[in-house]
Amino acid sequence: MKRYLLSTMILVVILSMFLSASVLASNGPLVLATNNAPEGKSMAKALEEFGKLKNIEVEVVEAPYANLFEKELLDLSKGTGLYDIILLDDPWFTQFAENDWLTELTTYFLEKKEAGLSADFIDKSQAICRYPYAKGLLYAVPAVGNAQMFFYRKDLFEKYNMFAAPATWEEAYEVMLKIKENEDGVFGYVLRGQQGNPVVAQFMPIFWSFNAKMFNEDKTEVWIDTPEALNALNFFIELKEISPPGAESFNAQQLATYMLQGKAATTINWPAFVPTFEDPKQSKIVGKIAYAPIPSAVAVGASEIGHWLAAIPAGSKNKDMAFEFIHWATSAEKQKELALKWGNPPTRKSVFQDPELLAMSEFRHYPVLLQAISNSKPRPRISNWNEVENTFGIHLSKAVAGQVSPKEALVAAQKEVEKLMEKAGYIK
Repeated sequence: MKRYLLSTMILVVILSMFLSASVLASNGPLVLATNNAPEGKSMAKALEEFGKLKNIEVEVVEAPYANLFEKELLDLSKGTGLYDIILLDDPWFTQFAENDWLTELTTYFLEKKEAGLSADFIDKSQAICRYPYAKGLLYAVPAVGNAQMFFYRKDLFEKYNMFAAPATWEEAYEVMLKIKENEDGVFGYVLRGQQGNPVVAQFMPIFWSFNAKMFNEDKTEVWIDTPEALNALNFFIELKEISPPGAESFNAQQLATYMLQGKAATTINWPAFVPTFEDPKQSKIVGKIAYAPIPSAVAVGASEIGHWLAAIPAGSKNKDMAFEFIHWATSAEKQKELALKWGNPPTRKSVFQDPELLAMSEFRHYPVLLQAISNSKPRPRISNWNEVENTFGIHLSKAVAGQVSPKEALVAAQKEVEKLMEKAGYIK
């Protein structure tokens, strides 16, 4: 009799666990919308693993960067509930949160007896998940820890008597120019000049290092056409002059290619490319490259933060299970696994400081990346950033291509961005 009761109780527990999972996913499969780059694919693999662990059906919708934004914007703005989890680039966050398109997460953390994001997450990583920025409610979890770094050929810099990472753009440029003039087939820099997001992402850390700002504190004034911005853009053009021909159309992949082939000495790029640089099958510069914080000019250098965030659309039909996945996929254990398997940069301090990872060559940049994220700046927290960025990027790219002067580019960008900010209601 006792055995029968015990067996019955075990069966009831198993059935209740199964039914619990079934109820949580009763409105169809658990659906993730993600980008089709390595960090997005790693989250897709994690969801597939999660589905097997929970015995639930899952589905992944992958799309290129621009298409992903369009898909998520359409679903969230219409409230159709096609997606239960979205991976979003942090500049999209303000628009999504401001319009109440995302699920506030505090209640879900409290159900796990957690006040919110763990203190293990880097402060800057946490800040971009709150609306308003840093101080508001929590609408996302930092999933992939992107921030730009300065990539440079340590062997060539040492050849020209620079034995530490360059602290300023002035001293970096001096060596970069020597390399272009004296090293056959090696450019001093490789610039990302493609219109829109690519050129803006490359320009912002230089813009900031010259103490330029796009807006005043409350976003009621546009500060693009300023002496500080002109100094930054003039220097950006100098970098273009020591870059390969055609740099005005380059995106991140061209930057990586020139570095991998040993044809460029320096660039600003994202950490997702580091594993490739350290892979002898793909790279001619294994062990020759070093990673550093963004050099300073008149202001301390700062990386542009570019995290991918995990969030739950307000229209999701499976919110409980969606949060279970996000909580599991961003744990320290899972972030370490995703780093090992896919090279995903983490957002937790403990993973950046993990002794096993630090002992491996492909993670030797972690101390610099942790510093870069900790000292990073977000792109302006405005709901129409995509429009503003695209407009600014068109004029920057024209300047890089020599179609207009730096001053003309800034004047035109100032006027057009002012109109966009008026349309969005920031400027009355």
